[in-house]
Amino acid sequence: MDLQVAGLEDLEEKVGDALERIGELQAGTRVQSETFFSRRFMGDHTEFDSFGAFCAQSPWDLDGISDVQDISRDRLNEYIDDTTEFETWEGMKTQAAEEDIIDQIVS
Repeated sequence: MDLQVAGLEDLEEKVGDALERIGELQAGTRVQSETFFSRRFMGDHTEFDSFGAFCAQSPWDLDGISDVQDISRDRLNEYIDDTTEFETWEGMKTQAAEEDIIDQIVS
C-alpha cells in the first residue's frame, strides 16, 4: 500500500532549522550558558537548579561556559561525575545540545 501524507511543511521547516543548529554547534558557535544549559536541563540532570549555581558551587571561579573550557579536563570531569548524571563535560554538552535540538523540533 502506498501512503502519501500532506501538510508536513511545518515539520520539514523545523527539521531544517534543527539541522542548521546542529551545524552551528559543531562549528563552535557561541551560546548563552543559561539558555543552553536551561533550568529544566540542570534540574533534570544535575544537583543544581541552574548553570549559574553549577559554576558558583564549583571549586573554581567560573562565570560561564568559556571559563569552564579553561579547567583541566580531568578535574572538570571529576566534578561533573560527582554532581551530575554525566561522567564527562563532553557528555553533558552533548546531552544539552540534543535536548535543545529536540525542543526546537517539537515546539
